[in-house]
Amino acid sequence: MSGIKYFSGFEVVRAAKEVEKNGHRFYSTMSERASDPTLKELFSWLAQDEVEHLKRLTQLEAKYQDGAIVEYEEEFLPYLSQFSDTKIFPDAEQLEAVLKTDTADIQALDLAIEAEEKFAEYFLKASSLALADDGKEAFGWLAGEELRHAKILKERRAKFAGE
Repeated sequence: MSGIKYFSGFEVVRAAKEVEKNGHRFYSTMSERASDPTLKELFSWLAQDEVEHLKRLTQLEAKYQDGAIVEYEEEFLPYLSQFSDTKIFPDAEQLEAVLKTDTADIQALDLAIEAEEKFAEYFLKASSLALADDGKEAFGWLAGEELRHAKILKERRAKFAGE
């Protein structure tokens, strides 16, 4: 993560858009497949929130694009590609395995909480390491959004599990 401190807001936003696309896919699938109506609604809302994040990121991308030059392209491209794979949100096969269990709804909530917390932690660390103000700002906003989702998911899981 050492090279991340040099990434600009533009680069951060490019990567974050991949995160939001994967999040939308995950939450859309869970919305369609969850058995509990309340969870279907929650996952649907989260899928839509990911779309709103994409819109916001597109606006931020335009803001940061002026004069944006990817100086560390050889370092940034592998960083960007990690968000287009399944390191955070499960792939379709993993998701199918979870959905076939008797506790699919709880497991899906656990997967979502884990993903949101993982990204929040990553973006908070990235924000603290970023040298450029726009990079700090972009990472900070992303961390806040991920933490907000994790909190909502934890609250819903506690109610769902009767805790």
